[in-house]
Amino acid sequence: MLIRFVASSFETLIEVAMWLVLLIGAIQGYALGRGSLIGALVGVVLALIFDVVVFGTLVVLLDIRNELKKLGRTPPAA
Repeated sequence: MLIRFVASSFETLIEVAMWLVLLIGAIQGYALGRGSLIGALVGVVLALIFDVVVFGTLVVLLDIRNELKKLGRTPPAA
C-alpha cells in the first residue's frame, strides 16, 4: 500500500520540486542582480535549464508510466 502511495505521489512531488527550483532561481537572480528584473529573468532561465537537465529524465519516465497505465486500461481489440 505504501509503495502505491509513493508511486502515485511521485509525479506531484517532482512537479512541486520543479516549481520550487524556478522560484528559488528567480529569487536568487533578483538578489544577485541587485534588485533588477533582468536579474530575476536570468535566474529563471538558468533555473529552467537546470530543471530540464535534472528533472527531464524523471518527467519522461513519468510520462512513460502514465502511457503504460492507460494502455493497460483499454479493452483489447476484437
